[in-house]
Amino acid sequence: METPHQTGRRTSLGIFVGFLAGLLWFFLSFAALFNGVIFLLLLFLPAYALSGALLAWVFRLPPIHAALSLVGSALPWVAWLWPATISSSGWLTSLGWPAWLGAAFGMSVLGAQFVAARRRRKPTQTDPALA
Repeated sequence: METPHQTGRRTSLGIFVGFLAGLLWFFLSFAALFNGVIFLLLLFLPAYALSGALLAWVFRLPPIHAALSLVGSALPWVAWLWPATISSSGWLTSLGWPAWLGAAFGMSVLGAQFVAARRRRKPTQTDPALA
């Protein structure tokens, strides 16, 4: 049985690892978008989902904490990029950055929720009629 101190250390490490992974995924997607490699962006959303699932599985983070740790590192950058791109790209085109962050958050929650639901499910019991 784990003590609360051990659980707190694992949770803190999980949030830190999620922050670093989210930073990596955001800057890779940032580079792909500005270099015109749009098809790579399709790979980053499943990467957010997989990262959320791994955080929930390895560090046992709740889904919302896993998702917030993954997109938390991108929040200051999106807060800077969104208003900065309005003047050059227009209002509608600049909404891509917050939409991208929202999609990454949704995929992170989805991946972590899948793992959390599998963990909560009761183990399979044999059917008495078949035994």
